[in-house]
Amino acid sequence: MTIEQIIEKQMQAFDNRDIESMMTVFNNDIKIINFSDNKILIDGFEECREMYSVLFKNSPKLYAEIINTIIFENKVIVHEFIFGRNGSDKKMEQVIIFEVENEKISKISIIR
Repeated sequence: MTIEQIIEKQMQAFDNRDIESMMTVFNNDIKIINFSDNKILIDGFEECREMYSVLFKNSPKLYAEIINTIIFENKVIVHEFIFGRNGSDKKMEQVIIFEVENEKISKISIIR
């Protein structure tokens, strides 16, 4: 799979709230990090699964609207609006930096 296909699969799984499909694109050591202070928010596959499972359960209308995407080496930078997070009707703007290694997402950095 190309880096574009990996991220597209992740984004489709996110919009469909499909935890099984979502987890196929993450490696076992996945880390989700707050970009501004480099704080680790999620450390490992099981924490990631639990976080997305709860998010999907609490967000029946969850979806992302992609504003812009940049691919640079093994990174994909996505500027997006998120709607329906935890039942909210407000849109949330964020930038996500996906890092891919061996055809799996190994790190996600979030800028909000």
